[in-house]
Amino acid sequence: MVRPTIVDVAQAAGVSRATAARVLSGATNVDRQMAIAVEREAERLGYETNSAARVLRGGRAGAIGLVIAFNELGSLSGTFFTAVLKGAAKGLSAGDVQPVLLPADHEDQGRVPRFLRSGAVDGAIVILQHEITHLVEALVDSPVPIAWVGRPLVELGSNSIVVDSDNYGGGVLAARALVEAGRTRIGIITGPPDMEPARDRVRGWQDELARHDITPGPIVHGDFTVDSGSAAMARLLQRAPDLDGVFASSDLMASGAIRVLQASGRSVPADVSVVGFDDVLIAAASDPPLTTIRQPLEEMGRVAADTLIRLTRGETVEYDHVLPTTLVRRESL
Repeated sequence: MVRPTIVDVAQAAGVSRATAARVLSGATNVDRQMAIAVEREAERLGYETNSAARVLRGGRAGAIGLVIAFNELGSLSGTFFTAVLKGAAKGLSAGDVQPVLLPADHEDQGRVPRFLRSGAVDGAIVILQHEITHLVEALVDSPVPIAWVGRPLVELGSNSIVVDSDNYGGGVLAARALVEAGRTRIGIITGPPDMEPARDRVRGWQDELARHDITPGPIVHGDFTVDSGSAAMARLLQRAPDLDGVFASSDLMASGAIRVLQASGRSVPADVSVVGFDDVLIAAASDPPLTTIRQPLEEMGRVAADTLIRLTRGETVEYDHVLPTTLVRRESL
């Protein structure tokens, strides 16, 4: 059987050979429709690159992919993604490894998995966010090791590293802080149901309230953005207008929640206490400054990079890392 060439892919997609080559090498500065056409035809034809015969057969590429959500590229300051990316970049730099940025979104079904099969990188760090959870199953059988920052829901392969924070413990800390502040009618704004960290935070919150014989209030979902926090807070108030405590499982959602509470005439924290999660820049800049659960985001990125580098170099590593969370008290409690 004759293997398809890049010329075959280019002709089928109706683009130049150069454009097809750029798309298949992972470049992002290509017209979106052209890129989709190239990826579709490459998959249909069964085309795969070989990246210089995997660096002369047996050699390492000296590069690690960083798989991130496309939408995060528009907000490169003060978010979960930014802090993890900073730590990962520092770790790769310390290991003398070149980072390769691999943005992805809901339309990306095959480009990232195909790039990882090409031999252009020795492994990948996936900063797991709601926008790219669809890639998890496609990457489970990746031929190169993957370090997941955030625990996926599916069972992972033997070459997968997981770096996460103690999300369950963080949920416990948030609930305990609200109870100790005298709150008894406590709702939660949690993350997407397809993300294990969000589920763990809910479980910790529920279990701690049960230990205090407090019935958990309503559970509403957001997507870790400010706007989703605002919308979720409005739904919480409709379902429990007398609530006096809110655990928002990201600082961005907590910020949106505070805006809605204040707009409804409720004072934070006099009427309603709010606890967030992450301890990113918006927490300290919020009005009032946000009490939150800190997860060591930069350290998570660094651990992912360091562990992945050592694994690709044949060293023995720990495959599962859970870093502690801590309560940071400010004025919203």
